[in-house]
Amino acid sequence: MLKQRGLAVFLILTILIAPLAKFDDIDDEAELAEFEVSESNTLNGWPDVPSWRIGDRYTYETQFDVQQLIQQANVSASLNTLTGDTVYEVTDIFFINVNNIQTLAYKMEIAGSFTSGNNGATLEGFTGRLNIGYTGEDIIRVRDMAVINSEFTLDVKFRPLNLGFLEQDVAVISFDTSYNPPKEKYDFPLRTGDQWYMEFFASTS
Repeated sequence: MLKQRGLAVFLILTILIAPLAKFDDIDDEAELAEFEVSESNTLNGWPDVPSWRIGDRYTYETQFDVQQLIQQANVSASLNTLTGDTVYEVTDIFFINVNNIQTLAYKMEIAGSFTSGNNGATLEGFTGRLNIGYTGEDIIRVRDMAVINSEFTLDVKFRPLNLGFLEQDVAVISFDTSYNPPKEKYDFPLRTGDQWYMEFFASTS
């Protein structure tokens, strides 16, 4: 069990490092609430900044190939590529105090389920199925999509011999990270050849 928990922690760190952005967009639902924030060109001044509304929902096909990293870490386990869907949904638009400035922000709820598939994982000599449940919430600044806060929980379970009644709770780990200043993924307006760099402080609990 200790080895399983060690692998679970390794997988979680891998997911932190691996891009949750390696997605293929398979669904784009625009279930729009009556409350509409604004046109993008009046909300933030940059026409290339996405403008979301409450109820906007996006589903992405997600893959994590961690086998090479497992081998490099010399962990006694094998694991197929983890696959599943990740769903993003805008659930609120509100003002939040950021460095004593009232800042308009999105609340983005995230949920995903990833699996190795039957016989896709081997732990401590047992072959079976590894399942990971992901739930999270991002607070994103409206004007430039910078991340103010990000929190998520990973629930890792293993089914030896693919049997549900043998399922083991390997680990449940939560992270809550605040960024100061908010972490900018993009520097708007975007132009071909643009590069950017910013310093920020991340506090994780």
